[in-house]
Amino acid sequence: MRYRLECLCVDCRQRGLISASKHPDNTLPADVMSYERGVDDYYFANAFIVDAASRERLVFSKLREDAFNTTAMSACCGTLMCGTHPIYDGQSVSVNADSCRVSVPQVIDTQVVLFGCDFPPGKYAEIKRQRNIPMLFSVYDELESETMVDFLRRVKEPIADTFKQNGSTTFEALAADKPVEIDNAFYAESRRGKPDDASLS
Repeated sequence: MRYRLECLCVDCRQRGLISASKHPDNTLPADVMSYERGVDDYYFANAFIVDAASRERLVFSKLREDAFNTTAMSACCGTLMCGTHPIYDGQSVSVNADSCRVSVPQVIDTQVVLFGCDFPPGKYAEIKRQRNIPMLFSVYDELESETMVDFLRRVKEPIADTFKQNGSTTFEALAADKPVEIDNAFYAESRRGKPDDASLS
């Protein structure tokens, strides 16, 4: 586990809602649905051991044609497995721990809360009051901040040789021979709390 953050962005919410629609076991936690907190994102080195049967069950998607994130989901139950973003330089993947059961030897603390601009203002103010960690309101305007520099350093760290075992693969290699579908379901639902999309409520 390389990093952990809480993401308030509408896209993370939308991907969680898509997964939740696929199977009753994928329901997002009540406190995420009610905007009491954001999505719990874990980051891992981009190195996988995946058997042939599991490879067959992976489907890949984006929310929009021009979206940065590519997501891997299980075809059988719709579990949101993990995702990647070009800014990670192919070194890390993110896992929505609210939509995917994750087991790690040691869970690290949340380092930052991102994308306050996507959250209902009153709910964001309450999160700011409760948390004692850095909070970034508009991430793409704050890429030079100390917090984002640290985050990017950690997620761009080269994959250690210990993870490059025989048979290991990367997210990009797993996706290489599969189509990337566009699934923009739950767009309006995911944006009902966003201040500048109040018309969707």
